[in-house]
Formats: sequence, C-alpha cells, structure tokens
Amino acid sequence: MKTSRKKVLWIGLLILVLFCIQFFIFLERNLRPPLMNLAKVRVKQIATQAINSAIADHVAGGTNAEELIDWKMDKNNKITGFMLNYNEHMRITSEAIKTVQGELNNLESTADHIPLGQAMNSAILASFGPDIPIRLLPVGSVKVDINTRTQNVGINMVMFEVYVHIVAEVSVIIPFDSETEIVETEIPISYSLVVGDVPTYYYDNKGNPVGSSKDGSPPPSITLPTIPHAGATSPTPKEGVTK
Repeated sequence: MKTSRKKVLWIGLLILVLFCIQFFIFLERNLRPPLMNLAKVRVKQIATQAINSAIADHVAGGTNAEELIDWKMDKNNKITGFMLNYNEHMRITSEAIKTVQGELNNLESTADHIPLGQAMNSAILASFGPDIPIRLLPVGSVKVDINTRTQNVGINMVMFEVYVHIVAEVSVIIPFDSETEIVETEIPISYSLVVGDVPTYYYDNKGNPVGSSKDGSPPPSITLPTIPHAGATSPTPKEGVTK
C-alpha cells in the first residue's frame, strides 16, 4: 500500500516537472522576443531621458554661443562664413562624454520591471503577471559629435543651429538573455539668426512680382521662352525672285 502511494507521488512529481519544463519552453519560444522588444524600448526611453537631462543641465547650460562660433566678416561687416571654435568644441565634447558615461553608469544600478502580461499583447493582462526585471549595462565608449544645420526662416534669413549628436551602446539584460541596443539622441546647444540684405522686390512661387523699389518703379519684367508644340516646324524663308 505504501509502495503504491510512493509510485503515485513520484509519478505526480514527474508530471509536474515535465509540465514546468514544457511551460518554460513555451515562455522561451513565444514570450522572449516580445519581452526583449519591450525591454529595448523601455531601456532606450530611460537612457535617452537621462542623457538629455544630463546634457541640458551640465553642458548646454554652460555653453557660450559667442565663444563657440567664430563669424567671418567682410569689409562691410557682413557675415561671409563661420568656424567652430576648436577649443570650445573639444571642451563641450569632452564634458559631454564624461557626463553621458557617468549617467549611464548610474543607470546600471537602477533596475526596472515589465509585467509578463504586457508581453502577451493583451489589453486585459497588460498590467498583470509577475514583473520581469530588466537592466541596462553600458558597453563600449560613448561617441559625441558637434554638428551644425541651417533652416530658412524668411527672405534672406537663416536660423543657424549647433547641436550635440550622441551615440551610446548599451546592453539590455533580461533573465536568460541579453542584447545590444544603440541609444542615439540630439540636443541643441546654440541658435543664431543670420539676417542678410532683403531684396527690393522678388517673385513669389507663381511668378508674380512682390514689392517695389525706393523710387516706386516696378520690377523688371521677365520673358520666358516659348516651347514649340510637338510637330510644329519653323517657317522657312522664301527663295529670292530673280527677274
């Protein structure tokens, strides 16, 4: 009698173990990819917010636009070009790398969680289930570049922007798996508006003249060449008549 109970107990334990193994395989095959995708999105969001906040507080706030950009003038004090101050450029780059690397190291000790039900793409179970821990681990070095871009904001007016482009490589860690993710963000650190000479008159996108000269004279007319129709032939000169 005792032997039969032991057999039933061992058989039940074996079935339970097999069930746990099958359940683990199911989770591994079906939930690991969506769980990793959610972890990547969450880690990228956390890292981007931390980087933007750190750069805005420690780098962009202490940058002097007049020292960063060296404008080139002609004899009439009109802007003809510009150069980035190399010393200020290197200072910002070095400080940004140090700030971002330190911020990522601080995030390494911060653990976040994703509900297991959220990986099932179910609106009902999204907030239920055990919380799966995720971690961020900085890998590789942080790359920081200072770039510029321009934008037309009016007639002969250009908005000049200097921004920091940051690329960091982090490792997203979940139980039994880890993958590498690239965190990339841009933070503007300086704006300058360059205003040029406004023309007396110009033409809109329909070819109509806008504006007038100081003496009130209209703008010069523009004559566009006509395009001959297909198959049309130019008239040939008549032959001379001899008497």
